[in-house]
Amino acid sequence: MLTTTEIFKEYTKCLVNPAYAIETYLETFDKTQEGFVPFRLFPRQKEIIQAYEKHRFNIVTKPRQAGVSTTTAAYMAIKVGWADSENPENILIIANKQELAFEFLSKIKDFLSQLPRWVWGDEYYGNEKKESKSIFITDSKKEIRLPNGSRVKAVATSKDALRGFTPTFLIMDEAAYIDNGAEVFGAALTALGTGGRATLISTPNGMDALYYKTYDQAKTKKNNFNIIEMKWYEDLRYNKDLRWLKDDLVEVEVEFTFESYNKRLEDGWKPTSSWYEQMCMGMNNDAKMIAQELDVSFIGSGGNVIGEEYIEFQEKNNVKEPTWTFGGENEIWIWEEPQENHQYIMGVDVSRGDGEDSSTIVILDFTTMEQVMEYQGKIQPDLLAQIVEEYGERYKAYTVVDVTGGMGVSTVLKLLEFDYKLLHYDNANGKILSARQRELSQYDKQNKIPGFHATSVRLPMISNLEYKIRTNGVKIRSNRMISEMQTFIYKNGRPDHMEGYHDDLLMAMAMCLWVIEHSFKNLERLEKQNKAILNSWISGANTAPNPVKPTVTTVDKETGKTVTKINPQHAAYRNVQDPRGQYSWLFSGMR
Repeated sequence: MLTTTEIFKEYTKCLVNPAYAIETYLETFDKTQEGFVPFRLFPRQKEIIQAYEKHRFNIVTKPRQAGVSTTTAAYMAIKVGWADSENPENILIIANKQELAFEFLSKIKDFLSQLPRWVWGDEYYGNEKKESKSIFITDSKKEIRLPNGSRVKAVATSKDALRGFTPTFLIMDEAAYIDNGAEVFGAALTALGTGGRATLISTPNGMDALYYKTYDQAKTKKNNFNIIEMKWYEDLRYNKDLRWLKDDLVEVEVEFTFESYNKRLEDGWKPTSSWYEQMCMGMNNDAKMIAQELDVSFIGSGGNVIGEEYIEFQEKNNVKEPTWTFGGENEIWIWEEPQENHQYIMGVDVSRGDGEDSSTIVILDFTTMEQVMEYQGKIQPDLLAQIVEEYGERYKAYTVVDVTGGMGVSTVLKLLEFDYKLLHYDNANGKILSARQRELSQYDKQNKIPGFHATSVRLPMISNLEYKIRTNGVKIRSNRMISEMQTFIYKNGRPDHMEGYHDDLLMAMAMCLWVIEHSFKNLERLEKQNKAILNSWISGANTAPNPVKPTVTTVDKETGKTVTKINPQHAAYRNVQDPRGQYSWLFSGMR
């Protein structure tokens, strides 16, 4: 028997370090050894324990047989056992099947039975009679109650099962497979006590409305969930003969560190082992099943417009945390300030500001083809113009605003009211304008009106976007945009976002890339032709009757200096996409 002092020291050590308590007092069944063994946490399991202690909300992505449920059950046993009777724990387990919830509760119960008897107080420790007494005040497959007042309850996914129970810790096991998971989780969160904690555990199951969406929003910092990502090759049971494959090359792992794994993945290597190969054979080498069950990959239910391998390449090689973020909800992300002698283009996708869709801004460095800025938020179209003006002026960015549907018209009108000089003008020929779009006709410049009509070129514009991403012709910095790629699929043969998801950032980027490809490059070709024509007309100006001068001389109002510019009324300049002559900086020699 331990003395009171020894018990106090051990009790305190376990209270402040649950991982120590697990490894000191608990055993678990190991299939590879066909028996119970001391519970030894490997590094990622310790990270799970630390995350449960540090973060209120966690989401764990895992392969099959990763031991996450077992690790979580062990942690819950320690939290329940060491809970103060004045502040007991109420653990709620929800699973996709009632039997799975009962099994989770049974694991916690088994671990509780392994704890030293002194944990439960003098009534349960000291002699044979006391130590033979059951620690379970209530004991059923649905619920257990302990001497310190703590309870653990397992329920199916029915919302009614939550009535009368206020959990301090909520666990949703196989969360991706729960029917109406988002609705069930919402009801459970409502029941969660003040300061209560929650954890979602699952292998992926496509882009479901709860698990994937929570994971996706955690990655883009739209919620307060902490992500813990487990991989099979990090598990000491499965990586004993870990090898890495790349084309015809094979390398044997020798370091077994997270840093080594990440470096190999970044370099294009793929892991394998005897265990992994046996699991793949057991799944009949079904690529989708292997991706979800072993590789922890979220696979869409429809064919993705952008291939998964190209999304992964962008995510691993180009995505970066923003250098600066601004806004109450971090709507503005900036990776790089304007650079001298660089040229920029801005795409603006406008929403109503009061619905599900967000208004978005993307700025692309035309010189390097790298994303440097983005905005995503709900804001009225006319107020969006203020953000467009601020960052458009800062980057001197050629600004492409979508006026499809009329939402962007308010943004464009406000920019014109600001005397904003950086707007893209679209060719009006052959376009049927809505009543809202016709408001822009008064600003017609040589049969071009301000704004961009994305609808008329949507399919080829998206095709160009896919090509640029696939060939690494553009460097995507944003995790938010990567998330949109993963849910951008073919629906009835047409590219569109999945139900409940969005493509606003992708469309803003697509506009940038389309205008670069079809306006700027056309302008570059025309500029070369125009130089020859201008030179010809300048040399023959003495014989031409009352010619329209190819250049005009004006006085700059701000500087007072005399400036010579190409005359926008000159015939050679009429077909250029830039009616205001503001974007000659795109091509050397225009200024």
